[in-house]
Amino acid sequence: MDPARIFGWLLVLVSLGSESVVGQGAQLWTTNYYPVTGATLPEIRRSIREARPWKDRQDVDGFTEWKVSWQFSVMQTSDGCRCSTFNTQTRITITLPRWTPPTNAPATVVQIWTNYFTALLRHEVGHGQMAAAAAGELHRRVKSLGGGTDCDSLKRSLNALGESVVAEFRQKDKEYDERTRHGATQGATLPGRMRGRR
Repeated sequence: MDPARIFGWLLVLVSLGSESVVGQGAQLWTTNYYPVTGATLPEIRRSIREARPWKDRQDVDGFTEWKVSWQFSVMQTSDGCRCSTFNTQTRITITLPRWTPPTNAPATVVQIWTNYFTALLRHEVGHGQMAAAAAGELHRRVKSLGGGTDCDSLKRSLNALGESVVAEFRQKDKEYDERTRHGATQGATLPGRMRGRR
């Protein structure tokens, strides 16, 4: 199956199945691919190791980078200061291997790759969901923050809250990898491989 179609299908499931994805500001999803060649599993694994953009830093096949940023405005009131607008932008970039089966690739290898790629993509989308959840949680906490005695202190509180929520979800992101063994428990492995991501 075409990677773009699989990715689109997974994003539909994400948007239908996770309330944290809806209603917390703009989300920008980007998917990048690096080319993989070979007709056998050993050849494909070797090509992945050589082609990964981060090969000198990490021994993983897929990678998701995310960033949650925020903007707000505050308003002086008769009894202090309140947040009048709060918006987030969530950028999620997933990088995956792309293999186009050569004509001499056995059908079993094609099926193994399809299963592996689908699981790896699902794992990476899980990292993207973590970013979306961070943005949603930030919006929830801003609503319950209330106002401040003055606008400077409220601005500091809002920025500190944003940093705290992002740090909390970075830790959850790390725990997600530990829990899934970088996607291995989700099927994101080729035979002989035990990890799919950082």
